[in-house]
Amino acid sequence: MTRFTPIVVVLCGLLLLSAPLAAQNQQPLTPLVPVAGNLGPGASNAWTFPAPSGSVYSLIARGADGFDPVLSVTDGVGRPIISNDDYNYPDSVDALLEAIILPRTDTYTVTVSGFNNAAGRYTLTLLPGFAETATNEDFLGSPLWMPLGDSLDTDTSGGQITLRIATARTTGVAFPVSAVNAADFYAETEVAAVNNAGSGWIVGVVGRRQASNYYLFELNDQGLWRFSVIVRGESTVLRDWGPHPSIVPGTTRFRLGMLARGVGFDFFYDGGLIGSVSDQTLPSSGAVGLAAGTTGSTPSETLAVFDNLIISTPLQIDGQPVLPNEIGTSSDGRLVVRELEQRHVVDASGEMSLTVPQSSVQATGIGVSRVMLGRGLRYTNFALGASVLLQTTTPGPGGCGIVFRFEDENNYALAYIDATGGYGLSQRTSGVFNPGLFGENPAIEPGEHNLLVIADANTLYYYINGQSVGRLDNVPVAGEVGTAVVNFADVNTSCSFSDFWLWRW
Repeated sequence: MTRFTPIVVVLCGLLLLSAPLAAQNQQPLTPLVPVAGNLGPGASNAWTFPAPSGSVYSLIARGADGFDPVLSVTDGVGRPIISNDDYNYPDSVDALLEAIILPRTDTYTVTVSGFNNAAGRYTLTLLPGFAETATNEDFLGSPLWMPLGDSLDTDTSGGQITLRIATARTTGVAFPVSAVNAADFYAETEVAAVNNAGSGWIVGVVGRRQASNYYLFELNDQGLWRFSVIVRGESTVLRDWGPHPSIVPGTTRFRLGMLARGVGFDFFYDGGLIGSVSDQTLPSSGAVGLAAGTTGSTPSETLAVFDNLIISTPLQIDGQPVLPNEIGTSSDGRLVVRELEQRHVVDASGEMSLTVPQSSVQATGIGVSRVMLGRGLRYTNFALGASVLLQTTTPGPGGCGIVFRFEDENNYALAYIDATGGYGLSQRTSGVFNPGLFGENPAIEPGEHNLLVIADANTLYYYINGQSVGRLDNVPVAGEVGTAVVNFADVNTSCSFSDFWLWRW
């Protein structure tokens, strides 16, 4: 097997792997409040914000007068979480991190610097959920809201909306007359006060409403939550009442959030993730609204007061969602998949089909030495991730890779890295490797690395250590998967894989 000659210049985003610049004093960052910065040559600004485990935020930095900002996020002890340079190069040099999942409760630091140490001005915005703000309703000016049915009354005076319902064991819903219609969205509301003197109360967020069809996320005074789909007035419970450690029973001021993307739904309490559900009953765009209800069998009145309603939707380019050029790395494949779902990279209707805690391959000599996994199972569309420890006993282009869409030893796809900094993604057909994606990055060397391959219909996406290195057209065939030593010279190479996982749809 001959060594692939690099024919693709390393992407600009890979430069983010270099050491970060020293940042100026940290300043607080508030959601939906843009901040401005002015950087001198080689300087950077640091902004901080607190976030609970599993919360979802977007960050966008827009440069002025051609300035090319670079975004990076680190946790409370300085560990890198994710970064971005240009999300739509060459049409735009702005930096975007959309719907990123923050892995733990912490105070995070957002650092803004200039590409190639450039100087310039920028604005930075932190947004809950996705990167486009569709609605930021503060209820000033008494906007018109209408209940669905006659069990609920609404009042939008005083910069709040009050929902009042007195029917026994009933949840009523209301929507703005000028509603935003969306299939994929993040909706968050601040519950300012809620009470029911004679019985228990319910508050909630509603999504994808068309006529009398909608999804309903509810929380009650016992600290339990539920998710249902209502079709022509008939309710089907998708996730029945249950607790979560983050929910404090009886608390009457809190935030509720719901994120919908395809068939996947995530639910949030005070910004932290409390659960997820998949359902495909109502896939189309619809209105977002609010809900209030009673739990008792005798009439009693629930008064629920909401301070605001924020709705964000995915940023699009030419009608298509922005594919990320960086993905957070984690040994937990489900956490990676959740981020891929929310960032429109994989289908939320899939399943975790294969996990292999440990796998190793060792070989000497030129060629691809494979160890197949999954006992012959074949996959067509999937996301596949693993950590690999690359070791060579002698200097040279020895590497490690992932084999997929494997039909036989002469027909398969291969994604690899090697100890001299090379990487590649190629299809082997009839015993010959076709022209593919190849490049070099000096940060790739012996040691531990994270590999992620996404095979979606006719396109392959390849990420190394969370950074996108490109995509490749590929015929979607069902095939096996495995790990491999990939040697371009007569060297002794060892590849120790851990946390190998595959999500298919």
